Amino acid sequence: MKDLAKWQIVSFISRGIAMVLGVLQSILIYRFLTLSEGGVVQLATAAGAALGVLQHLGLASASTREISAAKDEKEIFKIFITSGFIRYAITVPLALGLILLAKTLAVNTYHVPEMETPLKLYGLVLLIQGFQSILNSVIQGTKRFKVLFIYQALIPLVSIAFYLPLVFMYRIDGYFYAQVGVNLVSSLILGVIAFKPLKNFLQWPSFADFKRLFKELFSISVGIYIVKIIYTNWEKLGPNLLGIVSTTEMVGYFGFALLYAKKLMNISDSVTDVNLPVFSDKYVNDRKTFESLFSENFNKLFVLIVFTGVTAAYWAGDIIHLAMGKVKFDPSIPLVLPIVFAFVFYSFINIIKSSVIVPAKMVKEMIISFVGLIGGTLVFYYLTTPFFGNLMAMAYGMVFGAVLSFSIMAISSKIKLNFAFINKDHALLLFQALVITLMGGIVNIWVKSVGFVLFGVLFVWAAYASSFITKNDFVQAFNIIGKVKKKFNLSR
Repeated sequence: MKDLAKWQIVSFISRGIAMVLGVLQSILIYRFLTLSEGGVVQLATAAGAALGVLQHLGLASASTREISAAKDEKEIFKIFITSGFIRYAITVPLALGLILLAKTLAVNTYHVPEMETPLKLYGLVLLIQGFQSILNSVIQGTKRFKVLFIYQALIPLVSIAFYLPLVFMYRIDGYFYAQVGVNLVSSLILGVIAFKPLKNFLQWPSFADFKRLFKELFSISVGIYIVKIIYTNWEKLGPNLLGIVSTTEMVGYFGFALLYAKKLMNISDSVTDVNLPVFSDKYVNDRKTFESLFSENFNKLFVLIVFTGVTAAYWAGDIIHLAMGKVKFDPSIPLVLPIVFAFVFYSFINIIKSSVIVPAKMVKEMIISFVGLIGGTLVFYYLTTPFFGNLMAMAYGMVFGAVLSFSIMAISSKIKLNFAFINKDHALLLFQALVITLMGGIVNIWVKSVGFVLFGVLFVWAAYASSFITKNDFVQAFNIIGKVKKKFNLSR
């Protein structure tokens, strides 16, 4: 448990470092480019990415799951080769199509001739990127988290070293030259990291191995791909539906609340990098430990995510006024509470999916739960719009869909695995969290601050009384953060 928590924290920190460096890179790039040049870059990137998303097919998570559960090292390279074959069977036609159609797309479709070279370069990027996520899966699946997170934190520095001089010298084309360079370097580094420790176990799959692994990987990856599409459409459901029936200003208010609330996903996204390989291994090799370890870890993450969500919702009005000024985004503030809770529940879904559903290969149940996510949101929206109005109906519809999806996952785990990880204590903590957020409307900042401290202490005490957190958890968290700071020299 201690190691699991350590790597979850390190994952969060490495993602944070990468995000900060990425924002810095974007700011510097757009200082070099004119507004028009930046628009061309965005157009070419969007056109390429629309094709690029098709190549992923959920293979990264499926490969991580199979590698984590592999009985011997020779199986790992066989999984890698089989995954690579599936990936490139999709990627090569997409990339070649983009390269060959670049001129037609640039001139006839977008009427922006400057896009031709960027689109051709993006096609080359797709070819280079093909193996990256699978190489990443090899490293994750073999649980070499230290080197993976160091790579994730430092590769943005390599990216900056490519982008800044090339964009400065070659403008629009330079942006895509840099993409090619960064992806080449990334693929080479990941290849060395992934297979240097396995160089004595590189055995090609036989035809029988290939058929077996193809079936295993494809069945999981297609399910993951389907739910990824559903999630993307669920996240965009509000702006897309509201855009049909409301003004652009209303869509803007909803979009701002969505952007604010979605930051909660950083916690669960960081956790899944570690949980998927760890719990895939435990599920196959040690079911008893799998259940106890997940329950203990989930309870702690539950407390962290709920408390973070409470804080975000409680202080939403003050944060928005401070950052954006008063009045401008005031209509967004009532939307924040329900959308925050929608992403609180989706964070739970994300963790359960990577820690229980995928390791147990519950593909059908996973798809059904995500159909509930988007279906529940749509049904609630259309039934309640006459009473709540479009904005509030959509905001609370997202909560309803997320709760429904979460419930389906929890019930499916109980029925299929005889594994229950939700009890009345979780419900009581959620009720307490809701009460706290409703107090966020207090106007006096001093009363509000004192109230938050008191409410926060009561919430932590309730979590402690439920045995979701212990005294040792606080000690361990501070120790881990201290060690991470020392290793990454974050105190300098």
